[in-house]
Amino acid sequence: MKIEQDCFVELEYQLRNGKGDVVEQSTDRGPMTYLHGHEEILPALEQGLEGAGEGDKLSICLEPDQAYGPYDPDQILSVPRSEFPEDAEIVPGDWITISLSDEQDTDVDGQEMDARVVEISPDAITLDANHPLAGQQVVFEMRVLKVRKATEEEMEAREAARDEEEDEGG
Repeated sequence: MKIEQDCFVELEYQLRNGKGDVVEQSTDRGPMTYLHGHEEILPALEQGLEGAGEGDKLSICLEPDQAYGPYDPDQILSVPRSEFPEDAEIVPGDWITISLSDEQDTDVDGQEMDARVVEISPDAITLDANHPLAGQQVVFEMRVLKVRKATEEEMEAREAARDEEEDEGG
């Protein structure tokens, strides 16, 4: 069977950054599964997998705009040190989760965002909210392990999970 709309797909993969370094692989987490045609993975990746069958090996190269977006200098944030607990042990390179609030846009209140600590000074902490692979071409080396039509239960479960994620603002 070939990968098409409403197929359950299981893959082995390696994700390489623009320098060719492996940044993630299925041997760390187990095979990746997704429901094809339901926006569960990057659209360009899904398009590249269309028509592949069990056992096929693919190398899919994605440009920044197809993957994790361009690097955005506006995502560098300077947060007053007073916004963090005094005893917080934060060091450059750490990833932290911050809660958002905006007096002009109440839709963002309560949402969270991950950011990497870039610099710490007595007055402020500089954070980078860009995805770690933003601005980079990435390559997915993949092997298709399984392809089959999704069951009704799988379709319903994925739909319910997506609805729950949307309700949580994700």
